[in-house]
Amino acid sequence: MMAEENNENASSDEDFFIVEGKLTEFHMAATNVNLLNKIENSLAENNLAGGVAAVINGMPGALANAAMLSFYDGEDMYNFAGLVNGKVVCGVFRDSDKIKDGDVVKLVVTQRKDVLYVHSLIRIDDSFFMMPLNAYCGERAFFWSCMKFARNMTLAVWIILSLMFFLSIDVSLEKNENLVTMFSIIFLMPLIFCFPFEYWSFRTMRDYSIYATEIFAAHGFPRPSDFDMRAGATLFKDHSYGFIGYSCELALKKHRSKYKIQSA
Repeated sequence: MMAEENNENASSDEDFFIVEGKLTEFHMAATNVNLLNKIENSLAENNLAGGVAAVINGMPGALANAAMLSFYDGEDMYNFAGLVNGKVVCGVFRDSDKIKDGDVVKLVVTQRKDVLYVHSLIRIDDSFFMMPLNAYCGERAFFWSCMKFARNMTLAVWIILSLMFFLSIDVSLEKNENLVTMFSIIFLMPLIFCFPFEYWSFRTMRDYSIYATEIFAAHGFPRPSDFDMRAGATLFKDHSYGFIGYSCELALKKHRSKYKIQSA
């Protein structure tokens, strides 16, 4: 639900733009309250003073005023905050715990008062790619994904019904009109139910795909509405954690190959 609110706000009221630089003063926690406590404790321990310290010292207040309502208190999600190019940035991703202080990142952000809210993160060194919950493919890619699933389900049901029909029919009888009629009706049921149901799923979840399309466009990906970060072997492998998240480099390579897009 929180992710859905972020999605609606981002796609209707805010302008996406790119920020790239080194992530410093990085803090991460499973809840927003813990995140603020971590930042405040770190400030107290370091007793910072001087130029950039004014920005760092203002992080807790800026986050509390501008972006904490966008954060998420739930399982398997991590809130983070830090500085990039002297600006306070924050966000929430499933794999935020894999980010480290000093990582060079490319961010898609929106301005929320004094804070830049991060909608997507690419770590430059290894192309580790993070997107919001449920926002994994563009609008057109999501539509065709739903239709392909409906097609596959229909074909699977037809194969099962065909086997049942040939096992049930009595070849010694010249007429099996009732049996044929019954299976003809059953054969129509996948078409009647699978495609409308998947189209309803598309309509229900469409906002996430629109959100993803806007993020992909901000990153400069070609054909952002057709982009699907899950397509092909796009899993990112981390030596410490195994397979986590997705690789932007691999996803783009698969995308360009599928649509015969020349690399820029």
